[in-house]
Amino acid sequence: MKKALPTGMLADVDQARLSVVRNWVLEQRVTEIEMTERQFWIFAQLQPPAEKPWTTFMGRLLRVPEMPDNAQICLGISEKSRPGAI
Repeated sequence: MKKALPTGMLADVDQARLSVVRNWVLEQRVTEIEMTERQFWIFAQLQPPAEKPWTTFMGRLLRVPEMPDNAQICLGISEKSRPGAI
């Protein structure tokens, strides 16, 4: 099930934790994670430097619809299911 990350989650860099996101994914049975661009960049800061940025989390695809298309393509998170996408 595709779900948007709650607005309060990953809102503050100092309080952001991957364990909170992990628990949310498991409790909500999420299959695809949608987040704002701000949440994505905070999420990227939490990742180990050698693995930045993840295009999935726990095997779930990440979607950031408000991010410019060229940035999504560069990061490998572009929305492939949009009309006209190949």
